[in-house]
Amino acid sequence: MCAAQYTIAPVSVGMLTIDHASLVWGQQYGTKVQVPVMMFYVHGGGRRILVDTGCSDPESAARYHYPFVRTPEQDPTRALAAVGVHPSEIDTVVATHLHWDHCYNHELFPQARFLVQRPELQFAAAPYPIFANAYEAPTTGMTPAYSRTKFEVLDGDLDLADGLKIVFAPGHTPGMQCLLVNTSAGVYYIASDNVGLYENLEGNRFGRPIPGVNYVDLGEYYATLRAMLRVADHILPGHDVRVLDRRVYP
Repeated sequence: MCAAQYTIAPVSVGMLTIDHASLVWGQQYGTKVQVPVMMFYVHGGGRRILVDTGCSDPESAARYHYPFVRTPEQDPTRALAAVGVHPSEIDTVVATHLHWDHCYNHELFPQARFLVQRPELQFAAAPYPIFANAYEAPTTGMTPAYSRTKFEVLDGDLDLADGLKIVFAPGHTPGMQCLLVNTSAGVYYIASDNVGLYENLEGNRFGRPIPGVNYVDLGEYYATLRAMLRVADHILPGHDVRVLDRRVYP
């Protein structure tokens, strides 16, 4: 039986404007929505873990990707302070994947170990051309934000601690990984971009759950979503503003 229990605090570091259909297959093409860029702070059992680390500054984001706004309170260091942790206290960073809006700011966490899946690191170095910009790959002329990060490279699932499990979850990207977190209210699944919005879970005329349109392997995506539904009591999407309705989970 798992004894350790944790809390999860969603941390918004800004708002991104994107097309709704990029998050939910076949829905509202051309409709722009504002969604949060989030980190997730997991605390308990003597551990301080961060899932993802946010994106670049607003100017760079707008130049190379999408319109992005950040208030002073959403500065990563200030936003983490608001949930009771300083970046130097983070012991582990789980990089769900290496898209630009999830893997900036690594320099803020000098004491952390950084975990990434091997297929993700390999694909990010030379992605398919249509994904090169999302990774800020060298082929675009950019230098990826994580280029100086000393990663610990994983090959599949990892029991990170009692009550914490990294699960290999490919689909959105080849090396996607997510975190299962034991809490007083059951098991939470921090889904990142495998579930961008609660709407993905609610489904639509194409079925339930429904993926976004940004994926590398649709078969793996669906297999990952089915596995997620089997093991999770609660799911936290990666870009749904409703996640921020609660300061802490559970």
